[in-house]
Amino acid sequence: MPLFGKRIDGVEGRRRSEREPVIVAASILTLERSYCATVENVSDSGARLRGCRDVSVGDDLWIKVGCLDRLVTIAWVADELCGVTFDVPLDHEDIIHLRCEARNTLVMRLAPDERIAAQEWIDGLAR
Repeated sequence: MPLFGKRIDGVEGRRRSEREPVIVAASILTLERSYCATVENVSDSGARLRGCRDVSVGDDLWIKVGCLDRLVTIAWVADELCGVTFDVPLDHEDIIHLRCEARNTLVMRLAPDERIAAQEWIDGLAR
């Protein structure tokens, strides 16, 4: 599994994958519950999320952003932030999709939870 975050092998501050800043709402699902979080940055191998609650290093989750979904594993946790590694790395089209979702979120001027609620309404989940 690729590492995400600060390297611990002596090369300070270097990461295996280039991070891209995004602010986009995400749905997080565990076996017990689901909740909203915000993706703050992303690379092909992982992401940093804000709004992580009751998760521990090594937990497996399912993350959904728009029509993109991935199984992830928690790599680190710090308060309400967490880092995840994707079970299957994102490809170029996935990164473009996340950029578009982030741009749409900014254009719509909705809070992340409002964006998720609007998307669920559009998808017919919230009637």
